[in-house]
Parts: sequence; C-alpha cells; structure tokens
Amino acid sequence: MSPIPELSVVVPVFDNTPTLNELIDRLVSVIEKLGLDFELVFVDDGSRDGSYELLRARADADPRIRAFSLTRNFGSQSAICAAFDKVRGKRTVCLDADLENFPEDIPQLLALLDQGHDLVCGVRRNRGDSYLFRRLPSKLLNAYVRYQTGTRVRDIGCGMRAMESWIVHDLASEGERRRLITPLLLSRARSVAEVEIDHKPKGVPGGHSFLTLLGIVLDYYLLTARRPFLVTGLLSFVTAGVAAVLLLGGVWVPGLITGAVGALGALMSLVGEYVQRIYQVGQGLPFYQFREDAGGEPGSEDPSD
Repeated sequence: MSPIPELSVVVPVFDNTPTLNELIDRLVSVIEKLGLDFELVFVDDGSRDGSYELLRARADADPRIRAFSLTRNFGSQSAICAAFDKVRGKRTVCLDADLENFPEDIPQLLALLDQGHDLVCGVRRNRGDSYLFRRLPSKLLNAYVRYQTGTRVRDIGCGMRAMESWIVHDLASEGERRRLITPLLLSRARSVAEVEIDHKPKGVPGGHSFLTLLGIVLDYYLLTARRPFLVTGLLSFVTAGVAAVLLLGGVWVPGLITGAVGALGALMSLVGEYVQRIYQVGQGLPFYQFREDAGGEPGSEDPSD
C-alpha cells in the first residue's frame, strides 16, 4: 500500500460485531472496483462485544485495514475526530459501522468531489425513523445549523460524507467545536454538495436515541450561540420601557418589579456576552486555516516571524 493512499475510509465503531465483517467486505469490494489505493481506518469507541478484537484480526490479515481503540466510550463524534487524526489519504469518506449507510453509495460521493466540491454530504431518502423522536429533532437541528453556517445542507445527521482530506487536518485547533463534526466541516469547506443515498437496511438497529439527539442540539447551541445574549439585552430595554410607562402612570409596584426584571435581564445579557467571548478566546479558535502552499524554498521564511 502507498504511504499516501488515494482514499481513506473512516468508521467509528461501538458494539458493532454483527455488522463489521460484512461492512469490511463490502467496502473492499466497492473501492477495489474503483481501482483506488485505499485504507480503512476504524476507531473502536470502547466496545464491550469484541468489536476491536475482530478489527485487529482483520487488520492482521489485510494491511489496508487500520484499527485503533479508545480507552473508553467517548461518543461517536470523538471517535470520528480520533480517526481523522490518523487518516493519510488524499480524500476521506466517513460512514457508520452499523450498515445504516451503504458502502455502494461511495462512488456517488467521490464523483461529486471530482466535480470540484470540497465536501459532499449524504441525504437519507425514505427514512423509516419515528417522526416525533428522530426526524423532528433532526429537522430542528438542520434548520439551526443552516442558519449558523449559511449552507443549505438538508441532513446534518447523516453519517456518510466525503471530503478532500485537507478539511480534516489540524482539527485540534478547533477546541470544543470538534464535538460536532458536520457543522465544523461545513464551516471549513468552500463548496458543499449533497447526494441522496440509501438508508438503513431492514432489521439493522442503530442510530441516535431521542435523548442523544437532544444532547447534540444543546451542545451545538451552547457552542455557537451569541445572538441570544443580544436578544436578551433587547428584551431588557423593552421591559425597561414598559416599567417607565407604568411608573409615569403611577402604577408603582408593578412598575418597580418590571424595572428590576429589566435591569436584571440587561445585566445577565452583558455577563453572558463577556463569558462567551472569554470562552472563544480560551478555546484558541483559529482566525484562518491554510489549505495548501506552493513555491518558495525551505528556510526562506521571514526570520523575524
């Protein structure tokens, strides 16, 4: 295998023994038909069902398979980040280990990368999930992420995506934002495309629970929200205006209570804005990221830098 494969396939694993052998066989079959030099990067996220032992045996038999094990269960987003730290390929494809995504859809994603896109996201069609507990929370998260990132991606929760590998380099600089992979990738990519893919074969369990989805929504909101503090400040001014009208009209007790609420809201808004800015600085979030460089000789950098 080349030290720089053409394609890296990233798969987070957690108690996926029933599906791993079939997944690996299908991945190898699909990518070999494309004629690409590749590696399969599996990160086991603290499985207890023997998943890592299975992966290690497959890796011993095929050098194109690389298996890594985390010390405990950190969550799928952390496992994906750990895998991204290990990829060597020029392009990267990410998908779930439970066969919720079809390896046979990989050529569709790579074809859109060939057209010049940096990131291609899968859109699950004909979803059979519960509307109230799965699809509705996903719709809310999708709407919020579209608002925050300025993209029109329709299915943030889809685990299958393909990208140029420069997008996943140096993720450590992103701090806590690494916990939410798709929005982070969207913020880095210059050109994003979507493709409809097949979803979840009958009888294969998997996917996030309602509480997990709710936790993801709250995580993303807390990591990205700034406008709520501005909105709180605006409401405080409105409340202060109402208090002034009440006081001028001689309604003293309600006026004083309303004024106190307005003052408290303004103070909370100010403190929240400062805390958010301190958090951003403490995370060391980058102001820019280089994609590549060209020209110049080693050692030609400005010595004053």
